[in-house]
Order: sequence, then structure tokens, then C-alpha cells
Amino acid sequence: MEIPKIIHQTWKDETIPEQFVDSVNSWKNLHQDWKYLLWTDEMNINFLETHFPDFLDTYHKYESHIQRVDAIRYFILYKFGGVYVDLDFHCFKNILPIIKDGDCAFGLEHSSHSSVHEKEMIISNAIMASKPEAGFMRLLCDELFHPSVSSFEDKNNMILETTGPFMLTRLYEKHRDDVTLNVKIIEAEYLYPLTKDEINQELLTNIKNNVINDQLKNAYALHYYWGSWWN
Repeated sequence: MEIPKIIHQTWKDETIPEQFVDSVNSWKNLHQDWKYLLWTDEMNINFLETHFPDFLDTYHKYESHIQRVDAIRYFILYKFGGVYVDLDFHCFKNILPIIKDGDCAFGLEHSSHSSVHEKEMIISNAIMASKPEAGFMRLLCDELFHPSVSSFEDKNNMILETTGPFMLTRLYEKHRDDVTLNVKIIEAEYLYPLTKDEINQELLTNIKNNVINDQLKNAYALHYYWGSWWN
């Protein structure tokens, strides 16, 4: 089975904010034979009630809403497969060539981000691809039921470590030698070619006008790092 041609995105309701419309359309335009699903907060709860009712209590008790936004994407991908993409991700090319051949596929963030956090690597959850019921996606869901870390003084680190990229990276490092999981890691140049600090309004205007920076020549997509949850 291949990764299904489904694009999943989430927002609180069906009204996508104006600043994300171009990016959302970039995925639709370059994947016209793919199914597109926008998961609202209400849909997410209905989904969990139907498929993972045992997780609802944990879901509602999260301290921050972004933890719920993080968590739901793993369960959706585990159940249905496809590609999850944050709204602030702009697509340049059809994503299929870089996600095929894996049961799951994830992108490495720019090495500068890893250095800032004193980590060997950061695997982001802003875009993820998976087959239904993939083994590694099951491990991610299991971690949400029984987190291996629980207390942090810093709220941002708490989110990153419990449901976000640090949690994802930690589990990958733990299971990276298990070839049966067939996890594909995509180099930063293809999905995260620029750092958060390198992205500015001039660049976003150029992208909107189809003027692509040389640093993006190999990129299939670009994360804008709007990060409205980050304090």
C-alpha cells in the first residue's frame, strides 16, 4: 500500500484566515487528484469519540490548545494515512516524490534550529506523511497515552516535549534502528530550507509573485513559522 493521496489540515472552524489562503491553495493546485480535508475542532472531537474514545480525557485535559492540535494529527494519520500539513506551509511541487518508499515520512528542520536547542536534530511535525496504521505512527499515538516526560518549567518546552517536534524526535531516536518501521527522514533542503529568522515579508511577497529564492531551488515546500502559539 502506498501513502494515500489525502491532504489533511486543521483549523478551529471552516473559515481559513486570509494569511493562509494562498498556502492552502498551493497544496490544492499542485495535488488536484488528491482528496483535501480540513479538520475543525468539532470534527476532531467527533473523530476521537468515534475512533479513539479512550484518548478524549487526555485530549480535553491538555494545558494548551496547541497540544490538542498536535495530538490530533498523529491519530488522523494513523487512522486514515495521507499527508498532514500545517496551514503556514507553502507548496512548490507535488510532494509525492519525496514521501514515497516509506511507511512514514518526516522532514528535518534546518540545522540552525537544532543548534539553538542543543540537539542533534529536530524532526518537525508541521508536515508528516503516513500509511494507515503505520507502526511508527502507532508509537507516537501510544506516547500520547503514556507520555515519558511530564514536568517542565517552560511552557514552550513542555509543548515541544509532550506533543510536538521534540517528542517526535525523541521517539525516532529511540527506534531509528528498527528497519521494520520503515521511517523516511527528508533532508532540510526539501521542506525546511530556511530558518525562521530568514523568512520575512519580502520573501513572502516574492513567493506570492512566483519569484523563488535560490535557497529554495530544491524545496518542495516551505514552512513560514507563523507559530501563533509560541510565547
